[in-house]
Amino acid sequence: MNPDNQIKETPLLKIKDLTISLHQGDTVYPVIESFNLEVNRKQIIGLVGESGSGKSVLCMTAMKLLDDKWSTKGQININGHDIQSLSNTEMTKIRGNDAAMIFQDASASLNPVSKIGKQLSETIKRLRGVNAKEAKAIAIDLLGHVGIPEPDRRYNEYPFQLSGGQNQRVMIALALAGKPKVLFADEPTTALDVTVQAQILELIQRLTDESEMGVVFVSHDLGVVANLCTDIVVMYAGRIVEQGPTQTILENPKHPYTQGLINSMPSKHGGQPFYIKGKVPSIMKRPKGCAFAPRCAVKTEACEKDIPELKRDQKETNAIACFHPTEFIKHTTEQQGESELDINQSAPPLLELKSASCDYEVLVKEEFFSKKSMFRAVDSIDIQIHEGNSMALIGESGSGKTSISKLILGIEAPSTGEVLLNGKPVPRIGTPEYKKFSKTVQLIPQNPSQALDPRITIGKQIAEPIIIHQLAKLDKVQTRVHQLMDSVGLTRELFNSYPHELSGGQLQRAVIARALSLKPKILICDEPTSALDVSVQGQIVELLNNLRQKYNLTILFITHDLRVIRSLCDDVAVMFAGKIIEKSPTSELFSRQHHPYSKDLLAAAPDLDSRISTSVTNFKSSFPSTGCKYFDRCKGSTSLCSKIDPPLIKTDSKGSYTLCHYVGTL
Repeated sequence: MNPDNQIKETPLLKIKDLTISLHQGDTVYPVIESFNLEVNRKQIIGLVGESGSGKSVLCMTAMKLLDDKWSTKGQININGHDIQSLSNTEMTKIRGNDAAMIFQDASASLNPVSKIGKQLSETIKRLRGVNAKEAKAIAIDLLGHVGIPEPDRRYNEYPFQLSGGQNQRVMIALALAGKPKVLFADEPTTALDVTVQAQILELIQRLTDESEMGVVFVSHDLGVVANLCTDIVVMYAGRIVEQGPTQTILENPKHPYTQGLINSMPSKHGGQPFYIKGKVPSIMKRPKGCAFAPRCAVKTEACEKDIPELKRDQKETNAIACFHPTEFIKHTTEQQGESELDINQSAPPLLELKSASCDYEVLVKEEFFSKKSMFRAVDSIDIQIHEGNSMALIGESGSGKTSISKLILGIEAPSTGEVLLNGKPVPRIGTPEYKKFSKTVQLIPQNPSQALDPRITIGKQIAEPIIIHQLAKLDKVQTRVHQLMDSVGLTRELFNSYPHELSGGQLQRAVIARALSLKPKILICDEPTSALDVSVQGQIVELLNNLRQKYNLTILFITHDLRVIRSLCDDVAVMFAGKIIEKSPTSELFSRQHHPYSKDLLAAAPDLDSRISTSVTNFKSSFPSTGCKYFDRCKGSTSLCSKIDPPLIKTDSKGSYTLCHYVGTL
């Protein structure tokens, strides 16, 4: 899969005939089998496939981070070092310098009681051999380089003071601290908004070219891979099923699984994706023959008996492991129309924010002392959501989306303005009125694994709100839980399972079932699909759509991925720096954006059909104190934009508006 001019080159990473197995008691389960890969200088390999395919296990093995429950056969060579022969002590000299890894879950990887600047500086001192002053300067420069606003101030903050996307950027800075030759990036852009995602992709590309490193880029987002990687390796159930140059794989895939992944991708240009039915088999229940056979539309008897070898046809640039490689047909359906629900827009809104603001007290460190200051996370927001309506709230990390959800949930009180439910102020958490209110509004969190107790079974956790609020007699609780599990597509056999025994999609369904247990009127969905595979992502969006129709739910869908909202949300509100800068029907926003930031968001969204725009990444690290918050990133800004706050301009008769001095001219 290497270009001809690189055949004689010594690869930075060479994996040959690798098999990785998990030992449980006396049983050995092969997780990855017969894996071969070479990565050369300036080469970025995209490793794609659904959860359970073995992508992360491969990277962890290469970095020698797995415990003694795992065993390996085969060869792994990184920058001339035989990894298999190295002791743990010898491997510490390789990590950071010869090879580094960006982990997916930043919240689990950063030390919560240590400032991010200290964590980064210590890593830089160890890897580069510089003194403390030099390490701090490099650390601040790296933080700014990966898009952390106000890096001088953020240097002295703890991980909990940063958003999820900002913590992920810190992780990327840590991985780049030692200027590694081989970089393993395990879903590094999953938690990032599209504009920062574009920046990180551009950063990785530039660093790859400048330092001539090789990159293994793990992702479930083919749109991201299409915009970054030189080659693609498609994995399924521990084996490579197809590999080749990126353009060839995306334009002419031969394996049915690769074709299914591509057809599952939502597009910002419209059309409903086709999702792959079923799921990746567990390592304990892999079929005898081709692992994809149970989900494959063209399988034959041979597929169920034998495992196909990875072969390259002389006429093809792709290597394919399939008995029946087929010609690719791109499948899409027409985009769904307006909501089928009868939404009375003339009736009073169910949920309303009126000039609502949210301030936080922050500690600003100056030269000799620190002082308290107020930071406005949400600035005079006006939102109306009617019963049965679904609204998307999109914008960058730190734009104020989650703070709005905290206002609606009563976790934070508005600093100014009002938050109203059925015309009445939302009560604060901890007040006598809150218990009754909590049945009306429920949250579906971004990370279900953190929201669920690992020591309590799924069934008991779904049942807990029902018992607390006395919504069913004790002898009827299990029946009610079974009904909820049925409604979200969870098999009843999972009632006594623990969270670690469920897949990511199943965990998300479990928290949705728990939220529905109180029969709420409003669901706040905070990035519920950001870490999921495209096939599972589509299933969750489809589930929310069905539940909305069935129960007349009102949904506020918080996301940074514009592609997933097309089939779910009626309206979209675009946030930037604490303000809603554009609001319109979903179809209108995708066909015509009035605010420059909305245009940049759409241009930066990764897609198989078009290259992302990286022009949005050229921005300063802090927001202007006067005028339009976006003026220093806007190509059409003038001196007026830097001095005077933009006016709110109505753009149609449906309640759409834009916050801009030059609506219609940019």
